[in-house]
Amino acid sequence: MHDAPDQQATTARAKTAILLFILCCLLSTARLVLNAPRPDHIQRDEIATRSDLRFAALKAQFPASGVVGYIGATGDSALPDYYLTQYALAPVVVDHSVHQALVIGNFPGSSAPFTPRNLRLVHDFGNGVMLFAAKDPE
Repeated sequence: MHDAPDQQATTARAKTAILLFILCCLLSTARLVLNAPRPDHIQRDEIATRSDLRFAALKAQFPASGVVGYIGATGDSALPDYYLTQYALAPVVVDHSVHQALVIGNFPGSSAPFTPRNLRLVHDFGNGVMLFAAKDPE
């Protein structure tokens, strides 16, 4: 019959531990919410707009649909640059390879460091945007 006080003490400790855990979770979440950037500070629309402007001349010469290849600069911004290219040229499908008849070159802030052997430059639109075409097999 001595189990009842021990059981009550164990239950009280478990409840206290659970409440303490929940309080820590709430404090952590509150910190994240308070430190999160406000929507008016996010510049994602500005970046997308600049990307649209960079590719506007190229997009004007493209058909409304189809598949093109892609080659771009390497580094930390390589994947975001690829996604921005997809966004700017939609609904054209941008395949991350050089094995298409037309290939987009995206080299923001620099010129193309190299041109693969199977490509020839068709047009340089400036601002790091280029259009390549597949060379005819010799």
